[in-house]
Amino acid sequence: MAQGRGGSVVTRSRHWYRWRPVDITVASVIGVASGLVFWAFDLIVTAPTAVLKGFVPGLEGALNGFWYFGGVLALIIVRKPGAGLYAETVGALLELALGNQWGAAGSLVAGIVQGVFAEIGFLIVAYKLWNVWTATLSGVTTAIGGAAWSLVTAYAGMSSMGYFGVMYIVASCVSGAIVSGALMWFLYLGIARTGALSRFESGRIATARA
Repeated sequence: MAQGRGGSVVTRSRHWYRWRPVDITVASVIGVASGLVFWAFDLIVTAPTAVLKGFVPGLEGALNGFWYFGGVLALIIVRKPGAGLYAETVGALLELALGNQWGAAGSLVAGIVQGVFAEIGFLIVAYKLWNVWTATLSGVTTAIGGAAWSLVTAYAGMSSMGYFGVMYIVASCVSGAIVSGALMWFLYLGIARTGALSRFESGRIATARA
C-alpha cells in the first residue's frame, strides 16, 4: 500500500473483495442510518423544494445530495465493491417501509440506481484510489444517475434536455459533489479518528495520518 497526499493508493490481493461479517454489519448500519435520514428528509423537503423551484426551476436538485450520500460513505469506509449498492439499497428499503410520497420507483428503485452510480465513481479508479477527490467523483456520479432517474420518473413531463433538465442535473451534481462526496469524506475521517473503524483498513490509514 502506498499512501498519497490526501488519501491512499491501495494494492490488494485477489481476495480483497471478499466480504467479512464486520463489512456486512457496518455497511448495514450505514444503510439503516442513511434510510432514516432519507425518510426524515422526505418529511421536510417539500417547503425548500418549492422555494428553490420558485426561484429557478430545476434548482431544487441542489437538495438531492441528502439522498445520495449512503453509498459513497459505505464505499469510503468498507472499501469493497458493492458496498455502495448494498448500503443504498438497505437505506432505500427502510425509507420505503417507513412510508413516503415517492413510492417504490422513487425510493427503492431510485436507491438501487444511486448505489450503482456511486460504485462507478470508484470503479473508474479500479477501487484503488481513496481520497477526497474520488469521494467527490463518486458523489457526482451518484448525482448523475439519481438525477437522470428522477427526470424520467418524477419529472417525466418536463424536457430533460431543456433548461429545466440541464439546471436540475447541474444542481444535483453540485449537491452530490459537496454533500454526498466531500462532506462524507470528512465525516469518515472524523469517525475514523475516534478509533471506531480500527478493524478497517480505511480506519487504520486515517488514524496513521492523524
